Amino acid sequence: MAAILNRRSEQTRTELMSAFSGLVFAKGFENVSVKEIIESAGMARSTFYEHFSNKEDVLRACMTRFFAIVADCASADEMPSDLLKVLDHLWSNRRLTDAIFSSHARMVLARNQADLVEQRLRAMAPLLRLPHRLAAIQIADAQLGLVESWMRGRAPCSAENLADGLFRSSRASALALIA
Repeated sequence: MAAILNRRSEQTRTELMSAFSGLVFAKGFENVSVKEIIESAGMARSTFYEHFSNKEDVLRACMTRFFAIVADCASADEMPSDLLKVLDHLWSNRRLTDAIFSSHARMVLARNQADLVEQRLRAMAPLLRLPHRLAAIQIADAQLGLVESWMRGRAPCSAENLADGLFRSSRASALALIA
């Protein structure tokens, strides 16, 4: 019974995230409301709030599956195996760059990326030369800056070269901060 409930809960989250994604890509993050997400998914308001606190939560859930792999670059001994797949996916959807890197959405992504990196830094090294949060913000901002600039075409390079650069720079930054 628990497995059925978990599967149903995961399906509901997926449907809400799918509705959210479609709306964000059509209208932009700032122009989407929780009411529209609920209507698009065909669900009740209470169902939405069982799974998410607000639309920022949905954005984090949608993007974490990609950016957690980018965050892994800070603590992994080798380049994460799915990093190139993530970058290929982002590149193939680069027309949507404004939807995920707009002002408010970019701030949500930056906080989320710093959270992801901070978790990895804490597991990697209990002591850093900077507070874990500050180190995580530095690395997360650098990661997002590289990905966003690449997706916007500001400095073209292959996904392979970007993956290598993301991994090496993130890992080097993390290692340089170990006390």
